Amino acid sequence: MIQQEAFIKLTIEEFSQWIKPRKVTRAVSKIQLHHTYIPDYSSFNGDNHFQLQSSMRDFHKQQNGWEDIGQHLTIFPDGIILTGRDFDRDPAGIYGANSGAVAIENIGNFDVHRDTMRKEQQDTILKTVAILCHKFDLEISTETIVYHHWYNLISGKRNDGSNGNKSCPGSNFFGGNKVADCRKNFLPKVSFEFFQTYQSI
Repeated sequence: MIQQEAFIKLTIEEFSQWIKPRKVTRAVSKIQLHHTYIPDYSSFNGDNHFQLQSSMRDFHKQQNGWEDIGQHLTIFPDGIILTGRDFDRDPAGIYGANSGAVAIENIGNFDVHRDTMRKEQQDTILKTVAILCHKFDLEISTETIVYHHWYNLISGKRNDGSNGNKSCPGSNFFGGNKVADCRKNFLPKVSFEFFQTYQSI
């Protein structure tokens, strides 16, 4: 566990222990999943976690006018996690769906024919979502685990990717960014990690 400025660098094992005792003052009802698009895998050199996180924070503040970095957690290609926005504050992740959310940004461009997600990152994403579901007592469903792609960019209303949507977290994110893809490919893997970790508790 290493801290620079407001960011803490964690392995998935360290994150599990770090999040467990944390008191979060707001109600959490959903987990948002994103990809960064830029920076992508070509931006990551294996040792520039803090540099990329700081650059994203600066962009979010200076270009978007936000008070802080948009996401609560960033997951890197090597499976390392960096903390971001304070968990007591809603993210700036999905217009219309930020209230009560925890936002996870995954470094990479996971559209078809772009970055191929490394196993280390896949494993950390799945375990992080399972840990957060346990922490905040969330059902593993497409109502509580959501993709940016499912929300219209202008209205902020959920339309499940039918019109006026980003591809985020990527058209090839765990096999696709549609609701059906999430139910088929992503949620079963999260459920597996959840029960592997918490079935004896």
